[in-house]
Amino acid sequence: MSFSVENILDMISSYGEEGLQSDLAAFDCPQNIEIETFIRNKAIDFAKRKLSITYIVSDISDGEIVGYFTLTHKAIDISGSDLSNTSRKKLGNHSRYEADSDIYSTSAFLLAQFGKNYAVDKGTRISGTELMQCVMDILADIQHRIGGGVVYLDAEDKPELRTFYGEKANYKLFGERYSETDNMKYLQYMRFL
Repeated sequence: MSFSVENILDMISSYGEEGLQSDLAAFDCPQNIEIETFIRNKAIDFAKRKLSITYIVSDISDGEIVGYFTLTHKAIDISGSDLSNTSRKKLGNHSRYEADSDIYSTSAFLLAQFGKNYAVDKGTRISGTELMQCVMDILADIQHRIGGGVVYLDAEDKPELRTFYGEKANYKLFGERYSETDNMKYLQYMRFL
């Protein structure tokens, strides 16, 4: 299967906001209602306000939306005590290190949203690995244009997500945070570009 990846701002210009909104309204992700709600109700507004940019992934053969991901940038602090020596060395190339607190401060790409469309027939549904490759292709282009070297994400503390991000997508766990808004613990992962 081949996929196209389009910036949502380009899609608004090509198809109009109403037409695009209609297509996005059919996105279904029962495993994570936040993924579904974001693409249906927030992605266009966030992109127009330049808070984050969503990339729509479509099947080239029929144009059906198979997934999406949203990128932005954010400053983060990473404790050195949670890192291997190799990761500490790599992170040192992309951050400011504060020895007193053993904290690396860096500006990183944030993979803010990442989801597959379960309204697509199972036989033609994009895999998580294929969708992550789309993310990495876009980030490689952005890195080539402006620099940067770290991407990170927050994920719910679920076994299938720990397996996917930690083993299949080659992200390293570096911390966790608790959201009082969601009343949920999130695991924080990073990866070098």
